Amino acid sequence: MTESVLNEALFRHSFIVAVLLGTLCRFLVLRIDDKQYPMRPQDYIEQIIMAGLTSSLGAIAFPALMDKEFAALTFLAVGIQQFQGLSQQEKITLNNIDDDELVPKGVAYIEEISSTYEVRSYVSLFSALFASTTYILVSKRFDASIWICTGAAVLAALIVGLIFRKVLRRNSIGDIADIKEARIYFEGPIMKVNDVVITNIGLKSTRDKFLKNGIAIEVVPKDRKDFGVVNDLGQRDAIIHNIFIHTGVDKDVDEHDIVSTSKVDLKTKSVLIVFMPILNDMELIKKVAASTPILEVSKGKQSDYKNLIKQ
Repeated sequence: MTESVLNEALFRHSFIVAVLLGTLCRFLVLRIDDKQYPMRPQDYIEQIIMAGLTSSLGAIAFPALMDKEFAALTFLAVGIQQFQGLSQQEKITLNNIDDDELVPKGVAYIEEISSTYEVRSYVSLFSALFASTTYILVSKRFDASIWICTGAAVLAALIVGLIFRKVLRRNSIGDIADIKEARIYFEGPIMKVNDVVITNIGLKSTRDKFLKNGIAIEVVPKDRKDFGVVNDLGQRDAIIHNIFIHTGVDKDVDEHDIVSTSKVDLKTKSVLIVFMPILNDMELIKKVAASTPILEVSKGKQSDYKNLIKQ
């Protein structure tokens, strides 16, 4: 076994600093909400443990390369496989509990959550890798003190963390569409919103409830080429679910005539959404709908609308 090119103290210091910085950088892109799965404190514990283990992999990568211990780098591949496994497990869990939701997320939204869950795991890995590399290079090249090396490592990790935070920031519906209030009315048992037929509701008590407590919004693309995004079924389900988790839904499991649905107004190239919230606050509902992230799957679908629709 060849002797390491790094002395024990340098490796130990760089490793500890890199692991701590990689774990802290994970919190730059950590998003926890009481209304999602898993909830506090389980998700915090899980993310702290994963960030620590991931940072450890990143922290040893550069020292392993310096010592030509290329076999040690296979742990990075194993780590990436673990990220993918956790993402798949997250998707399976979300799909299972989605069946019991009064307003389900939908397959597309679950796919978006699980893929983002995987990508965010790389923040700790690369933050720790760059922190460890910077620490060692500054120490060996300039024979700097621990504090200078640590400061340089902090700067490197912070840059990587901020880059990931910017890259992972997703555009929302509010960036491409305006949210307007729409009017619900009935022609006999037929529910309409802005002259668009939504559904047939037979019970007069349900019709009265919609007229009293129901809300309708219109999602109008700012540019007609974005109609393909807001018209995507998965994107529409994501908007409806986002409204649900913030305002609740005023229905029980056996009230099938109280619908949470969306329809397209082909004349105006907009999407109409009908909902029965518990918290009936139109301004909040507009804000929530606008904050819904644009799903990756909706960007690729119907993308030729910008070429087919005449401005």
